[in-house]
Amino acid sequence: METCDLCGSAERAPFLEKGGHAYVRCEACGFVQAEMTPEEFERLNESEFTGAVSEYAAKAGDARRRRRYHRRLARLAPFRENGRLVEIGASTGAFLLCAREAGWSPVGVEPVDACARHARERHGLDVRTDTLEGAGLPAGSCDVVYAHAVLEHLTSPRRVLSEVARILRPGGALFVDTVNVDSYTFDRVGSGWKLVDPAIHYCLWTPALLRRALTSAGLEVRRMASHGVRLRPSAAGRPRGLARLADELAKLPLSAAARLTLRGESIAALAVRATLGE
Repeated sequence: METCDLCGSAERAPFLEKGGHAYVRCEACGFVQAEMTPEEFERLNESEFTGAVSEYAAKAGDARRRRRYHRRLARLAPFRENGRLVEIGASTGAFLLCAREAGWSPVGVEPVDACARHARERHGLDVRTDTLEGAGLPAGSCDVVYAHAVLEHLTSPRRVLSEVARILRPGGALFVDTVNVDSYTFDRVGSGWKLVDPAIHYCLWTPALLRRALTSAGLEVRRMASHGVRLRPSAAGRPRGLARLADELAKLPLSAAARLTLRGESIAALAVRATLGE
């Protein structure tokens, strides 16, 4: 990683080290990226996800997760015209299964072959072992692009978001959510937060940087939200009994504030490609 993927600056400063790997932060715009080559990160990513196929496959039968997916699909329904929905990082196909049940014509792209093959062979889904840029989807062909917990894995989010804008029809929508490093969780837990790890997440976002990246790709941000707070390192596990109650009470003010300040641990955005004539 020689320059910032968002702004192109070569000026960077150390940000955080963990597990023998490091992040650097762009001194021009503040974007945080792993200090390793894209090829090195992609090898780490491939190994991690290939070894966890059964874990991801189990999500298809998780009733609570399925209800959450169907709620998201209901919010995306107003954008349906031709019915084409594309998921970036489709994994083993749990979300696309729900999309098919909801009447969409879903397509997924997933660079980890073991995950994509499971989606195809177990569920009969159209999940291609590829990146979005490599899949060659027709311009203006999609109503919705869905990218859940994906942006943090991308070695060039700028390039991927440009491709999203290309394949969306005018008026089509992108739903995206990702890790928020400008969060109360990061303030309190720092490198003890498992989601902050250069070996698994190549880049770290803030609401301002996410808005900038979406806008630069030609997408209009319609909504942005943030939620989630934790006060303990991930390795500490969840407290029990009275300790858990005390933990939840301590989080309440921050959890409420996070929805107003966009400083929750997760950022979600809905962005729309401009219609013709706008």
